[in-house]
Amino acid sequence: MEGTMCSCRQLLLEVYDKMNCDDFRILTFLAKDRVNRKRRKENENILDFFDLLERKAIIKCGPEEIDLWFLKQAFLLIGRNDLVSTLVRVGRGSCKQPEEGLFVNIRRKLLYQVGEETGQEELQNLKAYLSSKVGVGKRTLDLIQDVWDCLDVLEERLSDSEMFPLLKTVYAGDKNLSGLLDDFIKGIAIVGATGGQTDKAPVQEVGEHVQAQTHALGTQVEDRTGSEEATFDPTPSGGSTMTADGALSGFSATTLPSRLGAYDKGKNAGICIIFNNEIFANTNTHPTRNGTNKDRDLLEYSFKLFGFDVRVYNNTTCQEISYILGEIQQIDHKDNGALVVCTLSHGNLNVVSGACGQDLLINSMTSLFRADNCPSLAGKPKFFIFQACQGKDTQDVWHQTNAPVMAESDTNLFPNSPMAEVMTEVPHLHQLNLAPAEADFLIAHSTMPGYVSFRNDKGSFFVQSLVKHLKAHSPREDVISILVEVNRDVSQTIGQTSGGQIAAQIPEPKVRLTKKFYLFPVETEV
Repeated sequence: MEGTMCSCRQLLLEVYDKMNCDDFRILTFLAKDRVNRKRRKENENILDFFDLLERKAIIKCGPEEIDLWFLKQAFLLIGRNDLVSTLVRVGRGSCKQPEEGLFVNIRRKLLYQVGEETGQEELQNLKAYLSSKVGVGKRTLDLIQDVWDCLDVLEERLSDSEMFPLLKTVYAGDKNLSGLLDDFIKGIAIVGATGGQTDKAPVQEVGEHVQAQTHALGTQVEDRTGSEEATFDPTPSGGSTMTADGALSGFSATTLPSRLGAYDKGKNAGICIIFNNEIFANTNTHPTRNGTNKDRDLLEYSFKLFGFDVRVYNNTTCQEISYILGEIQQIDHKDNGALVVCTLSHGNLNVVSGACGQDLLINSMTSLFRADNCPSLAGKPKFFIFQACQGKDTQDVWHQTNAPVMAESDTNLFPNSPMAEVMTEVPHLHQLNLAPAEADFLIAHSTMPGYVSFRNDKGSFFVQSLVKHLKAHSPREDVISILVEVNRDVSQTIGQTSGGQIAAQIPEPKVRLTKKFYLFPVETEV
């Protein structure tokens, strides 16, 4: 145990060496609910602050127990994945549920989001409101150096019922942030799902029946099948056939359209990671995901067909997912054509759930493979597939096309559930493609932000449809065109809640590719 404790202390020293002043300032802000303002001002040294967190049992680094969950979550939130990777080296794989209070709650995360969205113009507006609306004097205003100081003063002077409406007024021009603030003001525990409803019953998938996972405050919901059968048929549709070695007959790479150019398929297809979470630590908040193993097996079969080195991980915690992806990041991908990461789990807006029951930022997964973080994958397609809910609302339909089917969902949001507080920021689509390091990503979500994604005991309609169309149309069509086919397929499947409400689902691909991306069946048996 002494060796483990020393290792823990050493890692905290490594983290200290890598942190900058901004990281420290934000960390103290995120810990504010547990450490009062006066004590934070007195502890300007990062190591002293770590000691203070340990004395208050916010983190533990002793011989009997090591618990760095708070720091890991905070560093994930601020995008310091390198610090998370450092901390993961201690206690990796534990699925123990940490104390709820040790996590950054939804209120603190929302204020952090406000801080992150604040530029110089917004900061001046905030200070003007502090002067005119809150009555803060010039001496105090002169001491405000950044937005975090501003938020400190607001929290000291105003109640939440006063502060959040004021913030909404200041940020009225920011549609995403204004929606977040409005939801919080309304008491909706879905950060980012603007106007989301709170007590939706589970949707049932078309033509498929499962025993509903009920909960005292509502059940979960997931995907649907399309008008075509969603289960995987090894024979491609449209008359295409497979040759004995697994290659599609009648297609050739030399005949592909090239107006935009195509990514090089590489000496090797690449690595495909599949995270398949079926069973969770707390089945009350995260019911068992029946049917997910069908999705896992089809994805594994399909990407092996396309020549990928497929690695499957079942029931992985957030720590394990971060560690595994960190290991993949360190691999030399120079001979690989692409990277594929499939995550099948419960989820919410911008997060997926680990088997431990906690949430992991999707951005923390994808950003590991930015061009500046993983140079050997620069200029190569990174294909992320997420079969998970992005909220708990159900999509409405304007007409009914098919008979509705029973299903359950992969959302983890139950009103008043502790898990409902593990939330993250809203996506900013206008920021995509702004930096070259962010290029060459294709992120395929099974549903739109704010909404549930459906699944039943035969698997999810999104994954089933995706596998079917990839196999039927590659390499005649590029992956983006195939995802549009999947959108059409899934959108034609109509779900129905136990109360008879009709609901629909449409997937959402996020495209940052700069060329056409094709998948090629290999010429060897799988």
